[in-house]
Amino acid sequence: MDNRIKKARSEKGWSQADLSRRMFVSQPSVAAWESGRKAPHTKNLARLAMLLEVSVEWLTTGRGDKNTVSALATQESSADWMLPEERRLLDYFGNLKPHQRTTLLGFLESLNS
Repeated sequence: MDNRIKKARSEKGWSQADLSRRMFVSQPSVAAWESGRKAPHTKNLARLAMLLEVSVEWLTTGRGDKNTVSALATQESSADWMLPEERRLLDYFGNLKPHQRTTLLGFLESLNS
C-alpha cells in the first residue's frame, strides 16, 4: 500500500504535508504510511481513497480499478453543504498541530457545557 499512497499523492501534485492537512493527521504519519513502517488506520482508508480519488480496493491491495472513486467522493463537495464559517473552521483546524487541536477541542467543549 505504501507505494500506492505515494504514487496517488504525487499524481495529485501534493506534498506529504498537503495530504496530512487534508487527512487531519501529522506529516510524519503520512511519511510512515509511504515508507511502509505503518499502515493507515482503517477509519482513515475511506477518506484517504476519496481524497486521492482512488478505490479503497486498489489502495489496499493493488487490485481492481484504480480510478473507481468511493461513493463519498461522488457526493456534493463540502463547499456545497457547509457554511463558509464551518469551512474556515475546518481549514484552520486541519492546519493545527495535534496538541493544538486537543487544546482547541477542550476549549470548545468548555463553551458547550
